[in-house]
Amino acid sequence: MLAVSFLEWWYLHGWGRFTVGLANKLRNAADFFSISLLLRSLFAPFKQISAYGSGDESVQGQIRDFFDKLLSRIIGAIVRIMVLIAGIIWLVFEIVASLILIILWPVMPVLPVVCIVLTVMGVTL
Repeated sequence: MLAVSFLEWWYLHGWGRFTVGLANKLRNAADFFSISLLLRSLFAPFKQISAYGSGDESVQGQIRDFFDKLLSRIIGAIVRIMVLIAGIIWLVFEIVASLILIILWPVMPVLPVVCIVLTVMGVTL
């Protein structure tokens, strides 16, 4: 009776909870890297440095403010692109690992028996 209850939980309730947990893990990883926010603010100034002008009204001051803002936006874009690449790589890794785990889930209860049989047969890795 205990084995039947375990198998019922494993293949019905456990599998569902496991996939929900993996989906939450993926959602948390996407939230951690803030991919949508990074895409929306890709060319925003880095940490808002030079977001506001120096207040100098001369042509020289305006040109200096323009290049300060431009440099700040370029640095911001480079940093955000690097974080985006790292986030996308991590999410792809998480998705592949999650798919492998979901596929392996039904096999796991039988795996100890298979390992014992292979050991008795003399199979080594």
